[in-house]
Amino acid sequence: MAGRENVSVSPQLGYFLLVVTWLSWGFSYPVTAFVLTSLDVWSSRLVVMFGAAVALLLLARLQGASLAVPRSHWPDLIIAALCNMAIFQICMTYGIQLLSAGRTSVIVYTMPLWASIFAVFLLGERLTWPRIVALGLGLVGLGVLVGQDLSHLRNAPLGAGLTLLSAVAFGLGIVWMKRRSWQNDMTVLAGWQLVIALVPISLIWAVSDAKFSLPAITGESWLAIAYLVFIANALAYFSWFRVIAAFPATVSGIGAMAVPVVGVLSSVWLLDEAIGWREWTALGLIIGALAVNLASTLKRRPV
Repeated sequence: MAGRENVSVSPQLGYFLLVVTWLSWGFSYPVTAFVLTSLDVWSSRLVVMFGAAVALLLLARLQGASLAVPRSHWPDLIIAALCNMAIFQICMTYGIQLLSAGRTSVIVYTMPLWASIFAVFLLGERLTWPRIVALGLGLVGLGVLVGQDLSHLRNAPLGAGLTLLSAVAFGLGIVWMKRRSWQNDMTVLAGWQLVIALVPISLIWAVSDAKFSLPAITGESWLAIAYLVFIANALAYFSWFRVIAAFPATVSGIGAMAVPVVGVLSSVWLLDEAIGWREWTALGLIIGALAVNLASTLKRRPV
């Protein structure tokens, strides 16, 4: 059995890992849009998650970590995997396809708001007035962002709903990981979560009309796939799980606040997506919500 994970991360390293995470995930939104020009949703997720799982577990072995997980930990690991990897990745990818990469990134990173709600019931934290205000700001931001789409774009309601579900699932997954003291290296846990999530995704891929064709994948798409495998998944999860293991859960909001900014601006840069008053207003409201939530937590529990 592996020894207990060493989470003695210095503040400087911790914030560096947060920066790595939000840059990795922020650019993944327009990059995913590139991949979907050559592969369908299910095939792209299958390829990316399989590659990232292999990379993380191989990295763990090279670090000398055991891949064995205590039997009593598997139920929690499976629940976390379904939330963090399966539901999140599937719904987020469909959101990019149906809504847009920039808007999807804004909705997904309301995640700390949902995590704070789950923390009340699962971790015994209090839902304070600052958190209620933060939740209200976030919901108003969502309304501003998708309000026009709901009445004018046929696919927007489904895209927005799936993206919101991915945010809720990810928030639950973060809190679920905080419920237990894990005895494994965080790289191992991230790798196994990807492996677990591959089971339902593989089943859905098998019964769907998805078709995987190597000749259909362009050189640009291969580069995008490589980015998603090694940067947006392997490197990002390597960093992210160390951050949530080493710091209080709400400190992860530091990284989450920056990801929508990177997602929206990188989508404008790489995909020529339009950005108007709705996007800027929603971005400001959601970042304000996350800032209120984070500031109130840091005031009570300084790091």
